[in-house]
Amino acid sequence: MEISMKPLFSDIGLYLKSFQLFLERSTEHQCIKRFIGENLPDVVTSIGKKGASCLNVLGVGSGSGQVDFEMLGKIQSQHPGLYIHNEVVELNPQQISKYKELVKEKGQGLNISFAWNQMSLEEYVKQNKERKESKKFDFIHMIEVLYFVESIHDTIKYFHSLLETNGKLLIIHTADDSGFHSLWEKVISRLPNNHLFSEIYKTLEEMRMKYQIYKLSSDMDITECFIERNENGERLLDFLTQIVHFSKTAPADLKDEVLHYLRQLQCSREENGKIIFNNNLHAVIVEC
Repeated sequence: MEISMKPLFSDIGLYLKSFQLFLERSTEHQCIKRFIGENLPDVVTSIGKKGASCLNVLGVGSGSGQVDFEMLGKIQSQHPGLYIHNEVVELNPQQISKYKELVKEKGQGLNISFAWNQMSLEEYVKQNKERKESKKFDFIHMIEVLYFVESIHDTIKYFHSLLETNGKLLIIHTADDSGFHSLWEKVISRLPNNHLFSEIYKTLEEMRMKYQIYKLSSDMDITECFIERNENGERLLDFLTQIVHFSKTAPADLKDEVLHYLRQLQCSREENGKIIFNNNLHAVIVEC
């Protein structure tokens, strides 16, 4: 990585602003919610130990909880009458505050309890190991999380070990046919340590885990990226490259290379005068 460039996640405030714009310009949440509505019910029907009175759910990197609530609703509908304990791992205190407000707004009358851990994934793992805790979960979800871990192999191995009998681990990550994957593969040696999706497959195969893949189609309008000095475009470039102020800190040749490659068919298509980025995702269900 170039010395002058800093990973976007090193500045949480800028990351959240870029992420929010990304959500506004993309269909990411819509396609995830479609997966939750159409596919998740079948996935979670079989979770839970026979005769259990409670389901334990763990969300890693849950953000403000909007997607979590969608999933919890589907789990509850498939297991009516069962009490759900939902544990959350989220680093950003502002996101946890939003999550708690959401619980106050929509959580009344639900047979669900919530526990929040304001810490990173690595801190959560370290804390559990130090306490020698071995709490098990019936369902664990990690949505757009594995980009930021030091070891995909160790992370998947650890959270898979927390699955209860019949438990399921959901990983949602950029697809290997997406524009993100193509871009990062092209310039990864000059960008932060962006993990490619193939690393997840490699880990699952090496550990001989049983898994199923669901393909989620998603797009993002990146037209503003090609408008000089456009604030939204620069913020989207930050998110696409995962670099703080990419337009200002990247070497000119790297910026030109990224902008050129973003217009190629491997990343985007032109539609009605707009540049539409391929934001496809994969949802991977890993079984206990």
